[in-house]
Amino acid sequence: MQQLRDSFRELANSEFYRNIAGLFSGIFAARLIPALFALVIARLYAPEHFGDFVLFLTIASFLSIVATGGYERALLLASDEQDKSHIFSFAMKVNLTVNMVIMVTMLILVWVNSDWQTGRMVNLLLIPFYSFFFGSVQLIRNLLISTKSFKKLSALEFLRAILGGVAQTAFFVWPETGLFLGITLSQAVTYFYYALKLPAAAGIGVPRFREAEIRLAKRYVNFPKFSVPSEMFNFLSSQLPVFMIKPFFGEVMLGLYSFSHRYLSIPVQLTSISIGSVYVQKAQSLKNDPSTLSALTTDLFRKQFRLALVPFTILTLWGEEIFTFLFGTEWAFSGHLAQIMAPWLFAVYIGSPLSTILVVREKQRISMIYNITLLAARAMVLIAGGLWLKDISLTIGLFSATGFLFFTGLTLYSFRLAHVPWIPLFRFVIFQMVLMVVPLLLLKLWL
Repeated sequence: MQQLRDSFRELANSEFYRNIAGLFSGIFAARLIPALFALVIARLYAPEHFGDFVLFLTIASFLSIVATGGYERALLLASDEQDKSHIFSFAMKVNLTVNMVIMVTMLILVWVNSDWQTGRMVNLLLIPFYSFFFGSVQLIRNLLISTKSFKKLSALEFLRAILGGVAQTAFFVWPETGLFLGITLSQAVTYFYYALKLPAAAGIGVPRFREAEIRLAKRYVNFPKFSVPSEMFNFLSSQLPVFMIKPFFGEVMLGLYSFSHRYLSIPVQLTSISIGSVYVQKAQSLKNDPSTLSALTTDLFRKQFRLALVPFTILTLWGEEIFTFLFGTEWAFSGHLAQIMAPWLFAVYIGSPLSTILVVREKQRISMIYNITLLAARAMVLIAGGLWLKDISLTIGLFSATGFLFFTGLTLYSFRLAHVPWIPLFRFVIFQMVLMVVPLLLLKLWL
């Protein structure tokens, strides 16, 4: 009991963990708001309107990866406020230029094909606007992370969520475009609100690229060279099951997989974003202090591991029973798939925040190679499962095992970059497994 009280006292006295807790609570609230609005929106829009919305949102999100040239991550590395301002200005100009090209392309598509329905045509023309403002908000987010403004970052996520829900609800009178128009407007209002408040984000500035901006663009040229392709491969990799499960196993299995993956991903994403955003800023400030960085990373890993081991073990052993109890017997197989995916998502929970050290160490090329290899491996196991195994459980098992191995490898590489020795942590992992997992496994066998 005393040890538990000491742990809570340590967390309360640590600025690092207070920042994580504060950011987590803000992002949790921001994620909760769309779920609440969904109860209303689901009654205002038809399923086909959601289908079109997801399609256009996916296209716009993919294009937004290219729009800023990856320079939003350079904001995390720049220590000088003037340099941050120049990087922000340069990235905004790139963002504007890329999306103007996208707009011209969309106008040509509309002109060539005159058979577009009005709603879909409007959504098509909204794509560059969403891409521009989403990229702009990402620049604002990383600017706030770089200055440790985590309360403002939480407020940004909350504001964006509220605006999106209100706008989508209000625009139900235009059902074909209301969902996409609402979320685009929320990105625009959020950007302008924060751009007026932050000196480094005061605007695009003069239309031409200034000498200081070009100098910094060359300094961080590895971001557009490697980070942009890496993010694109990562995006495709995460969407692979959605595209490949349906043709091999049908819509029902895709729905069961998507349901379990969606609800398991929410806590993983919440913690990854919260921990990763705080850790990358702290690691940047400690990059020239290997011993302190090593101690911080070791302590963070130990706390993450202890916090997640029991819940993910319970999910692995009793996922089907949990889903049946919470959602009904028709979702029992989703729980079975959740059991299979649990080890992979556990590795994501541990490895994803720590992997932000790759940004600090400017290992963009390694990150790109990693994501290309992961994409290829995932595609191969899904094809093998669909063509030869013809069993959804075995296919998702292979997919999960692939993810587990890759994210475990990513975690070990992150340890290396943070100067963390592997052997003590290996002993720690074995001890925790014996202490927590073995009793639960014996309970499962006994029951």
